[in-house]
Amino acid sequence: MAQKEKMITRGQLFLFIIQAQIGVGILSLPNKLNETAKGGGGLSVLVAGVITQLVIILLWVLLKKFPGLNLFGICIKLAGPIIGSLLIILYIGYFILLGSNIMLSAVEVLRRWMLQTTPRWAVLALFSIMTIYLAREKLTVLARFYTLASVLFIPLFLFIIYGLTQAHLDNMLPLLEKGLWNIVKGAKETTISMYGFELMLIIYPLSEGTDKQKLISVSLSNLFVTLFYFFVVSTCLMFFNSEQIKMIPEPVIYLMKSLSFFIVDRADILFLPIWTITLVCSIVSYCYAASIGLSVLFRRKSHRKFTPFVKIITFMIALAPVTSVGIHLLDTASTYAAYLFIGGLPLVMLIISLFVKRKGSGLA
Repeated sequence: MAQKEKMITRGQLFLFIIQAQIGVGILSLPNKLNETAKGGGGLSVLVAGVITQLVIILLWVLLKKFPGLNLFGICIKLAGPIIGSLLIILYIGYFILLGSNIMLSAVEVLRRWMLQTTPRWAVLALFSIMTIYLAREKLTVLARFYTLASVLFIPLFLFIIYGLTQAHLDNMLPLLEKGLWNIVKGAKETTISMYGFELMLIIYPLSEGTDKQKLISVSLSNLFVTLFYFFVVSTCLMFFNSEQIKMIPEPVIYLMKSLSFFIVDRADILFLPIWTITLVCSIVSYCYAASIGLSVLFRRKSHRKFTPFVKIITFMIALAPVTSVGIHLLDTASTYAAYLFIGGLPLVMLIISLFVKRKGSGLA
């Protein structure tokens, strides 16, 4: 088992998963859901929350069967040193791919709204410097930073709540205009934007509490994220009509830009830097997970030495796409990789574990 000083509390586990889940996808989600489900976009978010919870339970059952082991330890335990090492390499690649995609998406949004003349490589380099400084630290340090960063959700809520003063409920009605099937299809877009909960596979054995308490913490994180997404999507769908939202790639940011306060002319200029902190947390989480995987693969106690290598690869992948087609391909690859590494492989490992006799436990 992990030593006591390396453990994070249940509250920190709750906030860690929240910070990992909330990413750049929410900024464009109302636009995508309007196209698929129109006024029923909020219902699509709730369906996605249920689907995510089912996957969380699947991952929890797998972790519960191997107490004290994280994802990489389970791979070795189930598949042996050779195939298990191959699975670890694949998961490391997945974490790097997701981290690269989030960083690239964040940079593209910032360049569209604030940094139009800044070279992409410069913004990517700034993100890399910020994330490498954190990702090389211990989990307890990350958890403390995420807890501090969670305070920034308060101004985010206040900004979006202010948008309700100019919202019109009839813009969402009728909720079932596109039918139940399209609401379910919209849930697919939302689920993609809620990735990050799979990091419980890495930090689960390093958190305090019983298995049931840990499941409750992660489930509450998912509930918080689901309700937050529902609130943001519903606010945008009420603020803009269907024709307006079709022409706005990032409705959440445009909503901020449309608001006028007494002392602030453009709220989006305040909103984006605050949101960037959450994106940094999400990128750091994937970089940390990949570094942990490399430390297990090379049998080292610390992941610190592997973090620069992970960040260089992440930077190069994010810098590679030079056209919108390339960016779309990276996003598509990340989506299908998530299906495999979040749902497919854990399910296969769980089925195999039913036929494997469980022995002693311990962190890899």
